[in-house]
Amino acid sequence: MKIGEILELIKTDTPANIAKKADVHLSEKLLRKALKKAGYEYRNSGEKGWYFVGEGDEETVQGQLIYDFATEGKAKANVSTNVTKEPINDTNQRSNVGIKRGKEQLKQANEQSAPTIERTNVIRKRSSFDMDVELMKDLKIQAIIHDRTVYELVESAVRHYLAELKGK
Repeated sequence: MKIGEILELIKTDTPANIAKKADVHLSEKLLRKALKKAGYEYRNSGEKGWYFVGEGDEETVQGQLIYDFATEGKAKANVSTNVTKEPINDTNQRSNVGIKRGKEQLKQANEQSAPTIERTNVIRKRSSFDMDVELMKDLKIQAIIHDRTVYELVESAVRHYLAELKGK
C-alpha cells in the first residue's frame, strides 16, 4: 500500500484501525514508525494530523510503498532487499591488534582490489549459539576494525568453511 493512500485513510480513520486492515499487513506501531521514516511527523497542537517535514518531494514519497520504510525489530526471518557490495576478507587469521593498527590494516586492505559480493533478497534466520568468550571478543574487535557487523563476519566465515569442506 502506498504512503499517499495511507495518509488519505488516516484522515477518516485511526492508524490502529488502518493497521488491522488485511491489505496493510503492519502493526500500528510499525505503521507509525514507517511514516516517521518516510519524513512525516504527527502534530498534536493546532490542526492535528500527519505533516511532511522530510527532505525531497512529498509527491514522490507519497508514491512509495509503506513497506519500503517499515522495518521490524525482532523478526524471526529478515528479508534484506538492499544490494550491497562489500569486500570479502578471506584471511583466516586471529588477531589481537589494537584499533589503531587494525585501522591501518583496513586502509591497506581497501587499497588492494578485493573481490566483492552482490546479494539481493537474502532471507535470514535468527540463530543463537554459545561461543568462547575470547573468540567473541576478537570477533567484535574485527567487526569494528573492518566496519562490518558480527553476523556478516560469522556468515562469511561459515560460507568460507563450508566451501572448504565441499572442496575436500
